[in-house]
Amino acid sequence: MKKTAVGLLALSLFGCAQQPSLKDQSQPTVSTTPTVKPLVFASMVTAAEMQAASKAQTIAAEKKAHRAKKQALAATEVTTDKITASTASKKLTKVNHEASSKTKDGMLVLGHHEWVLILSGAKHISAYVDPKSSTSRVGVKNLVEFERNGDNWVKFIFQGKEYKYPVDAWSKTDNNTRLPIVLLRTKLGERNDEVEYQLIDGGNGVVLGKNFMRDIAIQNSQRKYVQPKAK
Repeated sequence: MKKTAVGLLALSLFGCAQQPSLKDQSQPTVSTTPTVKPLVFASMVTAAEMQAASKAQTIAAEKKAHRAKKQALAATEVTTDKITASTASKKLTKVNHEASSKTKDGMLVLGHHEWVLILSGAKHISAYVDPKSSTSRVGVKNLVEFERNGDNWVKFIFQGKEYKYPVDAWSKTDNNTRLPIVLLRTKLGERNDEVEYQLIDGGNGVVLGKNFMRDIAIQNSQRKYVQPKAK
């Protein structure tokens, strides 16, 4: 009887040991499987975007090359004899200008207008060059003929000043109007001598004709003020 009771007690304890406790049943089961995140794929670059990027890189490279070339030119601006390229260019321009004021055989080159000093005046006057006119002309005011010691003289106003000159010759216009011709001191460039001029009463300005240019000058009608101002 005692042995039977002991056996039953042992079985009862063994059965209790096989059942989980209430505390263990209340706790949730923790999974040990790792969490896997979904893969994120970047959007693919289109052909247009690749072309635009390539063009931008090309432009940037060209700008960089241009800056480098500009810096190189600035660094080499100074040449020998301490003359800069710009100074050399100015000297060359001056030489070319001087050379072009004369022909190879030494004749003066005149434009369609040139600065002249006339009648011993100190003010330069813009004269019109007309190789088709046989004589040179000067427009004057208050032209008056008179005699002095049996010779023909004229007096007139030019540039607000009165002058008196002997008549060297007479010429006639198409309507038989008689015009006096006088010798007037004229300076143009290197030329400084007396030139025959018709005096035109009421006229204006100075015209240099064929008699002024003969054997000493030619005209380039595409230019003006070729000769330097006379002193």
